[in-house]
Amino acid sequence: MYRAFLFHNEQDARELARLTDSDDDSVRAAIERLVDLSLLAPSQHSPGGLRAVDPLRGMRVLLEREQEELAWREHRFKHNTTVLDAIAAEYAAAGRSAQVDGIERLHHIDDIRTRLEELAESCEKESLAFHPAGGLTEESVKTARPLNERALARGVRFRSIYIDSVMRDRVTRSHARWMADHHCEVRTTPSLPMRLLVVDTTAAVVTGLPGQSTGATLLFRNRPVVLAMRALFEAYWDHATRFPQESDAREPAPDEITPQERRLLELLAEGLTDSMVARTLGISVRTERRKLAALMERLGVSSRFAAGVQATRRQWI
Repeated sequence: MYRAFLFHNEQDARELARLTDSDDDSVRAAIERLVDLSLLAPSQHSPGGLRAVDPLRGMRVLLEREQEELAWREHRFKHNTTVLDAIAAEYAAAGRSAQVDGIERLHHIDDIRTRLEELAESCEKESLAFHPAGGLTEESVKTARPLNERALARGVRFRSIYIDSVMRDRVTRSHARWMADHHCEVRTTPSLPMRLLVVDTTAAVVTGLPGQSTGATLLFRNRPVVLAMRALFEAYWDHATRFPQESDAREPAPDEITPQERRLLELLAEGLTDSMVARTLGISVRTERRKLAALMERLGVSSRFAAGVQATRRQWI
């Protein structure tokens, strides 16, 4: 399509379809994508029309986007490092006292479980967690399940990140599946810096912080530190992969739509690109496009515009 614009200066949709051996819907979709990539720009000669951007300039724009993404990733990495260094320094300054300036050191498993139970019962809005290497035990899951159920009943929002190897641990995978099927948000990532629990921006429990002795657990109640921990969680959350729900494996009924599919349609209706929709949903662009294609097939349409019309008629969005 880009070559048709570049070498033939063609604007007519039907002629573009003929030159590229495509249908009208594919032509429109390709043009939208080329505009999004800044390879097509508004024409000054033909108001309302488009023109092909010089290939070298277009490639330069794409490279600049990549550079911006890399710069953002570098900024996030530096921010995370600064957060960890600041917390490690605060821990070192706490000395040997059990609790100094909102920091409590927990040495025994019973003390840790007591604090975790207290936090679970007091949680009102959200619970954020890192689950690094080391699967959950059946005993810990059995103890936590009633606490989680009561918190869910209170309307607490759960978001948890596990390392990818959770897929190989039966107990941990089963618990993650249970959480996901109970409307908790679960994602996975290749690695995590430590074990972490953030509750309501009022407390953060950390194990494995740089500078900590083996097995030591810290409970932070200092608000700036807790907020920094929350920011660290969000940085990892944005690039983690969504954990599949059990319902994802079955074929939906013709008139049934999952919450994720509904959100996908809503985001597309807002004008977001495939990459932006995928990032918001926590899935890959390839998965997003596969899900959209399946939705369009169920709706019996061949264009995104028609999908939006039919979805609205069915009250899916």
